[in-house]
This record gives sequence, C-alpha cells and structure tokens, in this order.
Amino acid sequence: GPGATPGGGPRAPDAAPGRSTPADPHAQGPAARALAADTGTNPGCFSAVLPRRLTRTQFINVLSDWSATLVADTGLPARIRTLVVDKAQFPQDASINPETARHQGYWRLDPTVTTRQVGGINTIAQDLAADLASTDARAAAILGNCSGEACLTAFIRKAGRTLFRQPLTDAEVAVYRKVANGATDRAALVKVLATMIASPQTYFVVERGNGSGSGACVPLSAHELATRLSLHLWDTLPDATLAARADDGTLLQPAVYQAQVTRLMGDARADLALRSFFRQWFRLDDLVAMDGKVGNARFDAFAAGYRPLGTTRDAAIDEVLDMVSYVAARNGSLQQVLTDRHSFARSADIAELYKTPVWNGSGTPPVFGEPDRVGLLTRIAIVANGSSDTTLPISRGARILGALTCQALPPPAMNQTNAAADLSGVLTTRERTQRITEMPDTACVGCHKTSLNPWGFVFERFDALGRVRATEVVRKENGDALGEKPVDTAVVARLAGINDRALSTAAEAQQYVLDSGAFEACFARNYFRYAFGRADGEADAPVIEEVRQQAANGANLRSLFASIVTRDEFKTIQRPQ
Repeated sequence: GPGATPGGGPRAPDAAPGRSTPADPHAQGPAARALAADTGTNPGCFSAVLPRRLTRTQFINVLSDWSATLVADTGLPARIRTLVVDKAQFPQDASINPETARHQGYWRLDPTVTTRQVGGINTIAQDLAADLASTDARAAAILGNCSGEACLTAFIRKAGRTLFRQPLTDAEVAVYRKVANGATDRAALVKVLATMIASPQTYFVVERGNGSGSGACVPLSAHELATRLSLHLWDTLPDATLAARADDGTLLQPAVYQAQVTRLMGDARADLALRSFFRQWFRLDDLVAMDGKVGNARFDAFAAGYRPLGTTRDAAIDEVLDMVSYVAARNGSLQQVLTDRHSFARSADIAELYKTPVWNGSGTPPVFGEPDRVGLLTRIAIVANGSSDTTLPISRGARILGALTCQALPPPAMNQTNAAADLSGVLTTRERTQRITEMPDTACVGCHKTSLNPWGFVFERFDALGRVRATEVVRKENGDALGEKPVDTAVVARLAGINDRALSTAAEAQQYVLDSGAFEACFARNYFRYAFGRADGEADAPVIEEVRQQAANGANLRSLFASIVTRDEFKTIQRPQ
C-alpha cells in the first residue's frame, strides 16, 4: 500500500488492503458490502469496515492547497492536476452504490485502493516534491530561510500539521527528521516532502474519536471534525481559520462550529462541492460524447446540419450544473432545480439546441422559448443520447425512476430473448421498444409496460440530440427516409405513494414528479449517503425524513447542503469493536 513510502515514511495502522471494484456491474462487491453495514441502534454513529480515503478530486485539492502554504506559485495547481491525472494516471473513483454496484452511486463511497493508485501516489510524491523545492531559493523559503535542527523540526511540524490535518506527535516528527538525516539542504527537503506526500496520513481519513470503550459512540475530536467538515463542504483540507479553531478546541463549541459552517458555505469552494453532488446524483456522466457519429450518413441526415463538437457533451453537463449554481446563489429551493426554465448555455452548440441566445455567465440567463422545455427533465444533458440518431426511452425512464425519484426497479432479465418480436414495417422508436419489451408472457413485460417504458415514451417529443420535435423520421443506414410519423407521448405513468396518472407532455410528467414528493425524498436519501459515505440503515430514517421535510418545505439549497453537518450524527463515530 501507500505505506511503502520514499524514505520509509510512517504507515497508517489501518491502511486499506489492495482490492478493486467488482467487474460484474450487477454484483454486490466488497466495496458495496463494506458500506452497507447496519448502523444498529446508533443513528449516524458508524465506523466503516474499510477506512475512508480521499477521492481523486479531494487528493488533487489537498495537494494544491497544501502546496500553496509552502510556495507562492500560481501555476502549481494546474501542474498538480496534470501530474495526478495525466502523468501518474491516477484513476477516477468508481461510482459506488452502497447497496449494489449497479446504477447511481458516488465517488466518495469507493474505499478501494489498487496497485495503480499506490504507484501513482509514489510518482506524485517524487515529482511534486522536486517541483516544490526546484531551486535552492524555493527550498530556503519553504524552510523559513533558516538552518539547523530547530529549523527542520519547525518545518516538519508546520507542513505535517497542514497536510495530515492534525498536529504531529514527537515520534512522527522524529521519523521525518531521520529521513532528512539532519540536513537542511534541498536534497534533504525533497526527501522529507516526498515522504509526507506519500504517507497514508495524507491519503486516508483516520477517525478514532474522543472517548474509550469498544463499540461506543463517541464524538469526533476537534481535528477530525474539522477534516470531516472541510472534506464534505469543500472537498479539501481545512484552511488556516478552521485549523486554528481545531487547534484551540473551540470548534467543539456549538456557536463556533455553526459560525464555521456558515463561513464555509459562503465560500466559492462550497459551490464546487454542491455541483459535484448534483453531477453524481443526476448521473450526468452517463451522457457519452455527442460527436461520435459525425460523418455517418444516417446520423448526419438526422442531425440536419447540426454538428455536435467534441466539447458538446461537457458543455451540456456544465449547463445543468450552472443552473444548480444559479439557483443556489439566489437562495432557490430544490423544487426550482427541477422547474427552472432558464437556459444556461454558454456555448453556441448548446444554445442552438435550445434555440436561445448564448449566456455570458452573468446576469439573468435567457428563458426557454419552446413550451415543451419545462425544466430539468428536458435539459440536453438529461434527454440527449450521446451520438445516437434515435432516442433511448428505456434509458430515459431508468434515469427518472432509478436516479431522480428512487423508485424500486428489479434487475433486468438477463436470460430473456425477444427474437420473436415483429419489427417489420416503418416503426417509430416507441413502437419498436413496445414490440421488443412488451411481448405477452415474457419476463420483461411486467416492469417495462407499467413502470419503465411510460417514463421514456412521455419524453419522445425530444430527439436523440435533445431537440424538440413533433414527428420522427425513420431512416435507412444511408440516411434516406423510410417514412415519417407523429410521435406518440400519451402514457399512464406510475410513481410509488401516489395514484397512477395519464400524461402526454413533459410538463405533466414534471408536475407528477412534484406532486408525488419523490424528488425531495430521493434527494434526502442520496444526500445522506453522499454526506456519510455509506448506506442508510433503519436507524437513520429520522435523519433522512428531516432532510426530506426541509426540502419539501422549500428550504434553499445552501441550507439543505449544510443541514447534515449541523446534526450530532455528523459529529460522532463508533469506535471499533
């Protein structure tokens, strides 16, 4: 593991074993099982089977912010990102659902450590240390322009305190002094810096709590609480102000803690964390590149002069996230995330799909002019199908039911064959999908006909690029038209806890979601998992219900995002048995 550090740095006693995410997407792998343990009778009081580690984003942010405390170099953050992602080939975290590895999940729920990550950490440590102390002048500045044992010790305590998010013990200081072998020249400094960066104390989040007794629920220490708070709200290490409140212990005072929560939520870094949550909850990364079939005769005929770019997919994702930031900055509610009708397209390719002007990123964005474009469920990143020239109604339905409203969906019937489906004639996408998935006496028909398909069919007014349409042109592979038919969007849709409803427009579908309360309930459950990095158990139901009620009552996004961290459950941990 990362404990095999340059210079023999300290090893965390509970470093995670090397294991990877299960290859079978329908299996419940060790990472999911480790996060799904029951909380017993202590809601929120939990100790994971595997230690929590930094996500790749958090790792990059921690290294960047720590480096900024050592040297003044505005180019370092970009070089660190390039080093981690490109040179060290540090893998993106797996999107883990604590119940199953299938469908929606969160990067911060991935506790696994692989050989690839270990090798990446050591590469990063060596290269970043050499960059930080690239000249004698920079090395002297990092040390404080002094020399000798006292100078070296002071540097080790200062740099280690920031990077490890807590003060170093005398024994730990002695380890790093030994790495330097008493020297304070540039070569010695590079060794110390590399050993610190590669230490498990950098990469893992070790929480033991204040108190004694195995299995006991105890409060986090001030330093552990500061780290948990900053990683949750900022995806990085505590800044100097928060660290100072941890060092003097006042962070454990309710008024001081609340003041720090308010301060952190008012910082731009909190917006980045908010965007990260919604990006993962909405499964925006499911959208594949939209330019993959440019040049294909059938796709080009379908696109009818529109040419998606290599950047169109990311621009579509950013458009949704810019909407989230806009709503949050104006104290908007979760419901407004669902219903906002502004276009946040900052590039001409997305604006063309929306038929709106390009937004310059400031001021009031333009409003959608098409009546069909009613909010989140009709944004390009939600309804587009990448480089396909036909819609994927099953995928659309699965996103709404599985990700946005948390409806229970059975696993697909892997042994079902629909070879007997009659696909002759000129068929719309809806007709083809019905003939394949709604055949009588098959394993598919029950779920598809009553639950999954309706939530895809009601959005057939949007083509595979997310454009509004009234008809569907069925084409040959060479792009020639076989026929054109009106799209049929009339369905009877179903959501748990509310009567089935006849729908035929996106506006009616959106209103049904609002009336059901499923969007707020799904947010509460997903946000709990994101905040605690684990599955919810029966004992956690009151916490989730309180968050749901706040969302249902129109609480603004910022207060919702901060609601978890002010609870006692966020501030405790269960000591190992």
